[in-house]
Amino acid sequence: MTRTPILGTSACIFRAGQILLVERRNAPFQGKLSLPGGRVEFGEHLAAAVSREVREETGLAVDRFTFFCLHEAIEDDVHVVIAVHRASEALRPGVEPVAADDALSVRFVAVEELVALEAADRLTSGLRRIVESAHREHLLGI
Repeated sequence: MTRTPILGTSACIFRAGQILLVERRNAPFQGKLSLPGGRVEFGEHLAAAVSREVREETGLAVDRFTFFCLHEAIEDDVHVVIAVHRASEALRPGVEPVAADDALSVRFVAVEELVALEAADRLTSGLRRIVESAHREHLLGI
């Protein structure tokens, strides 16, 4: 049996120094905090996939994203190649996400809290580095 990597997409969505994270309900990465995102469907453009996944997991209608980087998550029985995007604009105050689809919970977390969450093994692999880098670009308006 030949196995192939899964193609996924995710989104960095910032608001007032915080990043939007979802707690995964299902495998892979069940129980971990991650960026909203998921699998790209056959024939689906990455831009459409990231908007769809954000809407499905958080209820937020965010349509403008900028490609940020590729990230590989390789653990035990899973190999996922993730096209990470960054929302083109920060989410407005008062707009609140609601956990849905395979998100057990959804919350904004201060970027500075990621160090402690990583130490407690609550984040998906590589998340802190990706978010800190995307946050720097967000603050610089890149």
